[in-house]
Amino acid sequence: MISADTTIITDRLRLRRFARSDISFVFSASRYEGFCDGMRWSPPQTEDELLAPCEANAQAWQSGNAYTFTIENRSTEEPLGRIVIRFQTGSLWDLGFWIHPLHQQQGYMTEATLAVIEYGFLQLRASEIQAAHATWNIASRRVLEKAGLHFIKRIPEGFQKNGQWMEEDLFSITREQWEEKMTSRCAKRKW
Repeated sequence: MISADTTIITDRLRLRRFARSDISFVFSASRYEGFCDGMRWSPPQTEDELLAPCEANAQAWQSGNAYTFTIENRSTEEPLGRIVIRFQTGSLWDLGFWIHPLHQQQGYMTEATLAVIEYGFLQLRASEIQAAHATWNIASRRVLEKAGLHFIKRIPEGFQKNGQWMEEDLFSITREQWEEKMTSRCAKRKW
C-alpha cells in the first residue's frame, strides 16, 4: 500500500490521489457527447451518482488494489483527467485513463501514462503492466504506443456497454521491455 499523500510529478503535471472534491470535474467531463462511450461506466445523471465510485476508489487505495490519481496542471492546479493503476494478479497491474475533452491532444495523457508506468515498475514492483482500449479509440491506442506498450491481442467481447459487446485491444509492457526502453533513451542523450 502507498501513502494517501503520494504524488507523482512530471514536467507539466502533478498526479495526486483522487478526492471527493474532484466529483464536479468528473461530472463536467461526462457531459460531453460520446465521452463515456469507450469506458465501462455510463455518464451519471447527477453528481451524487459519483459518490459511491469515489468511496470505492478510496477503499481500493486503502487496500492496495488500485491507485486512482487526478492529473493536474502543475502550474495552475487545474484538473485535466484521471489515471488509475490496478492490481490484477501476481505482479501484473493494469492501467485505465481519461482526459477531459477540453484538454485532449496536448500530450498530457502520454506524459501521465509514462509517469504511472515508471511508478508501477519502481514502486509497486510490477513485472508487467497492461491496458486495453475500445478498438475504435485511436487516441488511447496512440497513448499506449507512445508509452511503449505493445499490442498483445484483440478481445472480441472486451466489456458490455448498453447491452452490446465492445471489442478491445490489449496492450502490455514488461519490466524488461521498459528497462530496455529507458536504457535506450538515456543512451541517446548527449550530456
